[in-house]
Amino acid sequence: MRRVAVYSLQPAFIVMTTRYFYCFILSLTLAGTLHATEWYKGEFHCHSHWSDGNTLPELAIDWYRNDGFHFMSLTDHNVLQLDPNKWREVDPVLIEESKKKFGNDFVETKVENGKTLVRLKTIHELRELFNKDGSFLLIPGHEQNAAIAGRTLHANAINISESIPFPTNFPSVVEGALNWRKSTLENAEKNGNVGFWMLNHPEWPYFDVTPDVLIEASDIEFYEWNISSPASHHPVHPDHPTHEKYWDIVNAFRCQQGKKLIYLVASDDTHNYRNFGHNSVNPGHGWIGVRSEKLDANELIKAMKKGDFYASTGVEMKDIHFDTATKTLHVEVKPEEEVFYSIRFVGTKKGFDSSVKTFDDPQVGPRKPARVGTIYSSEIGVTFQTVAGTSASYQMSPDDLYVRAVITSSKPPKYRDSNEPRTLTALTQPFCP
Repeated sequence: MRRVAVYSLQPAFIVMTTRYFYCFILSLTLAGTLHATEWYKGEFHCHSHWSDGNTLPELAIDWYRNDGFHFMSLTDHNVLQLDPNKWREVDPVLIEESKKKFGNDFVETKVENGKTLVRLKTIHELRELFNKDGSFLLIPGHEQNAAIAGRTLHANAINISESIPFPTNFPSVVEGALNWRKSTLENAEKNGNVGFWMLNHPEWPYFDVTPDVLIEASDIEFYEWNISSPASHHPVHPDHPTHEKYWDIVNAFRCQQGKKLIYLVASDDTHNYRNFGHNSVNPGHGWIGVRSEKLDANELIKAMKKGDFYASTGVEMKDIHFDTATKTLHVEVKPEEEVFYSIRFVGTKKGFDSSVKTFDDPQVGPRKPARVGTIYSSEIGVTFQTVAGTSASYQMSPDDLYVRAVITSSKPPKYRDSNEPRTLTALTQPFCP
């Protein structure tokens, strides 16, 4: 009888084979779905000839694109750039510059009553011209501005599809702001997008939005650090809070009350461009760095809602990481040669003095109305630790409410704007575990 050899698959071999096959399939799946996470540089507040900016929209956008920005929103006042028949008298220098950059056929002109008018390009035309996958993204948006309850309220509505109405018949700034925000997010959502709404320059024209507004309106996720805000052009009472102090006041009370933190968006609010002989500072002074899996409006805004971004006037970050297990904030700068850096960890302790005092700030001219100012405790917004160098970590103490980092460089800005630090600076978002 011939003996036949019989080979059987042993259990261990089956397990190993199955495991390797599963890992192979998983690697193929992940390769198709995961993207490298990168930092993207963006601007969420600037203007053009669609409102009171002093240049054509394509030239404003082109400036940011050529200066290394990955995304931006052209936030002209009160209207999204949708009208295909919007004509405006334009400086001949700007007309020639646009023709030189984009071709004679791109610029449409006509003469009326001896004036040369240019048809302004719509947001759809501008996006078709500038958007490039993975390189540059123009996100639709506009600024909202009106007076509510005797105070000026400005805000930016971004990733929207139409001009968002903003009624003014509210009894308080809190109710007005929350309703404007709701309308913006609903407009984005109905088109399958993630909406973004931020309260603009609370110190303009003269401390019109006080910290208590943002403490109470805790659904508001973002507000603006406006580098070019003209509030500092007026004599400022020394007891008004600095911008960082204002931010710490809001977050100290929010964190103490178990509410979500508010994040800071640095911006230019550019109206005037140095290009073409205009005597004004260049844009690009205030911007945000957002860590996202891809250059996509919805993904960028989702990342910002998680606090995965920083505000900057020129310092770039390599890494920002908060370890929730150890409650440790780690930051690392993307350094420039021959530039020195200092990293300061800032926060507020639990049980801080929450008392509020007031002071009278009398009117000085029409742009500086009388105000009843507020003074908050010096226990709000204190420095926990300072480290010299390009990287540092801070582990929170049990009595720390939240922590954030301020990265200061030794490099001054080329052209310093009115509300800009004296040296290039970056601020991480706060972490409240």
